[in-house]
Amino acid sequence: MKKIKIALIGYGMSGRQFHLPAFVNHPNYELKSVMTRNPVNQRDVKAACPNVQIVEDYNKILNDDEIDLIVITTSNDVHYSYTKKALLKGKHVVCEKPFVETYAEALELFQFAEEKHLILRVFHNRKYDGDILTLQELMKTRDFGKIQTFSTRFDRYIPNIRDNWRFKDTVMSGLFYDLAPHLTHHAISLFGLPKSVFLNLFYEREGSVANDHFELTLYYESMVCFIGAEVFERELKPRFALVGTNASYFKYDFDSPDSVNVKTDELYQNNDLRSVFKTDPDTEENIPLLKGQHYRFYDLLAEHINNWPKEDIDKENALGVVQVMEKAMKSYQTKQIINI
Repeated sequence: MKKIKIALIGYGMSGRQFHLPAFVNHPNYELKSVMTRNPVNQRDVKAACPNVQIVEDYNKILNDDEIDLIVITTSNDVHYSYTKKALLKGKHVVCEKPFVETYAEALELFQFAEEKHLILRVFHNRKYDGDILTLQELMKTRDFGKIQTFSTRFDRYIPNIRDNWRFKDTVMSGLFYDLAPHLTHHAISLFGLPKSVFLNLFYEREGSVANDHFELTLYYESMVCFIGAEVFERELKPRFALVGTNASYFKYDFDSPDSVNVKTDELYQNNDLRSVFKTDPDTEENIPLLKGQHYRFYDLLAEHINNWPKEDIDKENALGVVQVMEKAMKSYQTKQIINI
């Protein structure tokens, strides 16, 4: 199998920690170029990958006929334009989340990719977290009865504003656009699209110009999902809480290890994280947490680049996330529940 040649666009936290480790030693990929204009990042790239070409002009990447796949980890404001330009040049694309602001933009890009027989992926790597994989298996094997509520959260303690795009007044900034894609993807992958949504955004830290706390409610036919993240968590709340008429499941804190970019023989996490199945308040069963399988993102991508997929659930879920988040922003602006 011919190796898929990659250009990595951007070398910030995401490119360095989540993308590069997953494909740099992968048998199906070859990293040819990294685009970064930051001198410190350029030195880091050379130290990590001495033979990789450093590029500062996106057009040089686009015009390189050897590049098969462009991985976009730039600031959010160029996600749409960079993705479209790459597709126009016949390149497969992985784009970081948040993808784009509107469902119309997302649908346009996915339809354009399909017309040109190209694979477009949004980097929803958290679908391969060990805890969500554990919950998916548990829902197949245990009797929860009628599901009443599902809660998924990404709370941390970050009392000071950090100097990055997430907390600046720019395109798709703030905690909502940063973390809601992960959590919304969890809900959609488990329960499909909701019927309606309601969003609250908060600016809690002194000097905040971008939201640093959000609470999003997804209303289904017979259940409700609660999605949220804040930066003043001083006491752990469940990361997952699934409540049914017969049983509930609760999981606390983040997976350890948080990211697993290389397949191992170890199936389960080795830690003391609380993961419990309960049929009544006084009885609980410890549930082993599966280890994360983040390497599956680039495994599956290579498979789909080489063999066009018959079904594309990744595309449908990515479109669903953008659709829900766009409607959620309308809900916040109008202070009303908005139908999907």
